[in-house]
Amino acid sequence: METCFFEKDPTSSLAPRALAEGIGTCLLMLVAASSGLVAHRLLPDSSALALAASACGIAGSLIGLIVAFGSASGGHFNPLISGLQWLAGERKLSCAVAYIVAQLIGAIVGVLLAHAIFGMPEQIANPETPNWAFVVSELIASFGLMMIVFGCARSGRKDAGPFAVGAWLFAAIIATPSTSYANPAITCAALFADGPIRLGSSTAGLYLLAELAGALIAYLAFQTIYPQRDREATS
Repeated sequence: METCFFEKDPTSSLAPRALAEGIGTCLLMLVAASSGLVAHRLLPDSSALALAASACGIAGSLIGLIVAFGSASGGHFNPLISGLQWLAGERKLSCAVAYIVAQLIGAIVGVLLAHAIFGMPEQIANPETPNWAFVVSELIASFGLMMIVFGCARSGRKDAGPFAVGAWLFAAIIATPSTSYANPAITCAALFADGPIRLGSSTAGLYLLAELAGALIAYLAFQTIYPQRDREATS
């Protein structure tokens, strides 16, 4: 059964599929970094409106990217998705590793492109060590995102998947103190960014641990809710 977050032809060459993941993650990071800068510049006195504008840009871009690249690579753009598919036996390790490497490289290139477009923006200070509420919220955001992704995939809601993910991300960006990075590639690339998306090294490290923990908890949950899978690791 063809479903969302799996490529249409998992036996096709790995290089083009990994390239799709790299390009998609690059564009996602470009929008994430740039939308924050634009919102901060246009709405400097209204943090709520700036956050909502940034959330619209990120969620909208992710929906478009999943629709565009989903048939080619699955449209992950997130190491948590690729890694959990491997853990669930739905993807070969070589493919998961290639996807994750492409995602990390793509996210860093996206930051560099954002800087090339806007120049080096004025740094906006972020706390080096976040409040624990931020870390817990990142765990919850990652848990929720993985539940949405694998819930849509395993229930066969192919057409709904991209929009469900975009809707969750929009809500989570606004509703969580951490603004829902929920993506290790974006979190790592944020170390090289300036502007609202920038993270310090200790913050990024804690967020990465929280994202991994949230994803693993989600894995246990969706394996219980949707225990049956007829897809073998052919990719």
